[in-house]
Parts: sequence; structure tokens; C-alpha cells
Amino acid sequence: MNAVRKITKENQNIAVNVLLLAFSSDPFQRYLMPDPTIFFKNSSIWFNNAASQSISTESLFGTDDNSGIALWFPPNFDVQFDAISQTLKDLPSYSQKDIFQYFDAFEKHKPKDAWYLEYLGVDPSKHSLGLGSLLLKNSLDKIDELHQPAYLESSNPRNMSLYERHGFEAVSKIQFGEGPPMHTMYRDAK
Repeated sequence: MNAVRKITKENQNIAVNVLLLAFSSDPFQRYLMPDPTIFFKNSSIWFNNAASQSISTESLFGTDDNSGIALWFPPNFDVQFDAISQTLKDLPSYSQKDIFQYFDAFEKHKPKDAWYLEYLGVDPSKHSLGLGSLLLKNSLDKIDELHQPAYLESSNPRNMSLYERHGFEAVSKIQFGEGPPMHTMYRDAK
């Protein structure tokens, strides 16, 4: 039986590797970075940037077997996207234009008073074992104890039903250029 644990700086590389596997076929990530070499290089920088910030707020969680990661930020946390400027030159020209439109739209939709699930990822070899649900339930139970809402964006239509089963509702759909639709989802405080 898998359990959920808090990820610390010592295990950050494990979290990043799981996210790399999990997002290797993500519609949004691959739209921005269709070249596999660029995807692994830049996503590693992006995930490390996000993981270190999430660890600093003690809100990065993983399964005991290192196959699933939930990367959260608490309400009112100002996420720094320094990694984008470091990697922008590697992105195709359409990505360089669209990425800022997407991120501006995300910022407009993201409620500041909500927990923000930036990444939920499971190693593809462990899909359909309930690990995403385990990670969500663990986190949302803690968020419910605080009586706070939660928010996320999803580019993968297959994940929408998972989030809906855990109380999230689709709020809006964002799409620019030839990019995939991104769905913003919100879960009321319990």
C-alpha cells in the first residue's frame, strides 16, 4: 500500500524525474517544446524551479514508491517563473509568443486565496493504479482542514474526470494560437 510523504530538498531530483516522465506527453508541455531534447532540458529547469519553491513552503508531496508527485503552492504565494526566461530562447517562435499569453491568462484566472496545484504527475508505468487520486485526496484533506479553496489548470482532457471526482469544477477554457485548450478548475473551500 502506497502512502504520501512530504518531499524535501534531498529528494527534489526524484520529484523532478517523476514530473519529467509524467509530462513527457502532456499536450501543453509538448506544444511549447515539441523537440524531445529541448523538452527534457527545459522542463528539468522548469520543474526544479517549481519544486524548490514548493519545498520552501512544505507543499511538495510524493508517493512512497517515488512514482507520483503533487506540487502545490499555498494561497497568496507569489510563484517566481525565473526558469522561463532562462529557457525562452530554446522554444519555437510560436511558443515564445504563446507562452506569455497563456501565463497572463492563468494569472488572471488564478484566485490568490486558493491553494494552487501546479503539477500532479504520475510515472506512466504506474497509471491507473489510483496514485493521482491518492495524492489529491491527501492534499485536499489537509486543505479542507484549513477550510480553503483549491485551483489548477489542466491541458490533458483525460485528467478532467479525476479532478471532478475530487470536487473541482471547470471554470474556463483558455487557448491561444495552435496550442491545446487549457481548462482552469476550482474547488470550493470545504
